[in-house]
Amino acid sequence: MTRRRAPSAAFRQSYNRDVGNPLESLERQLEALVERVVPRLLGSRLSTPVIAGQLARTMDAGVRWDERGKGVAPDQYALTLHPDDVETLLSQAPQLRDELARGLADAARANGYLLACEPEVTLAADPMLGRWDVRVVAWHRSHPLEFTKGMPNEARTEPGRVPAGAFLIVDGDKHFPLDRPVVNIGRRLDNQIILEDPHVSRTHAQLRVRDGRFVLFDLGSTAGTQVNGRRCQQHVLRPGDVITIAASDLVYGEDAGGPPDATPAYTPPFPPRPAGDQQTRVGRPPGSDDA
Repeated sequence: MTRRRAPSAAFRQSYNRDVGNPLESLERQLEALVERVVPRLLGSRLSTPVIAGQLARTMDAGVRWDERGKGVAPDQYALTLHPDDVETLLSQAPQLRDELARGLADAARANGYLLACEPEVTLAADPMLGRWDVRVVAWHRSHPLEFTKGMPNEARTEPGRVPAGAFLIVDGDKHFPLDRPVVNIGRRLDNQIILEDPHVSRTHAQLRVRDGRFVLFDLGSTAGTQVNGRRCQQHVLRPGDVITIAASDLVYGEDAGGPPDATPAYTPPFPPRPAGDQQTRVGRPPGSDDA
């Protein structure tokens, strides 16, 4: 598809005169939001103006413009902090991500931006960051210009529909077609993918379809789950993502033709027992035994 040019500087100036300075407006709204959702206990250590400013600038920088001059804001946001800070925020403000996502949606629409889908916020850990330093990145989950053109209903992805041709390459030499809405991974025999490794928890991770995309959830495992080298609790998968669980690598792919013929189909080391649609846990419940 031909890539449309961003609007001219004259257009942006005219737009800003009509709606005010969108960046300043965004910063004001998002600062009020962050002050509301971040625990007061952390206020002296975590700078709410810094977070709000980064969110506003990242949203503004990521806006894509269509031929009508309509701006589409990013819908995916990642806040990266030191691992200890992520744990503190998740324990003291468990609804932080959801509230930030709702606030970002409200701020985007209040400032005249469209959204291809409701925003999602992820907290990521980076041990190289200093305590209470924050880095924000944003991107578009789907192509925003296709959204503004108005796709026909039959071309839209239905919520819960398994992405066509999705698969995993397990340890580089076997493929597992993702043809069901829930896939469980772990050491226990009722998982669809069974990993024989003492460092793998019995129910370690889960792939679940949400809004037409596979989302990876860590099920409170002891050793954790990484995507592309970063430990995460939740991640919307994209082709090429590498999931690392203990010593096993699972590469996520999507191809209309299905998994590559060069790899044989994955078969578990033991016949899997029937598994129900397990509920995703957030964190390990007290007294749980993953050994």
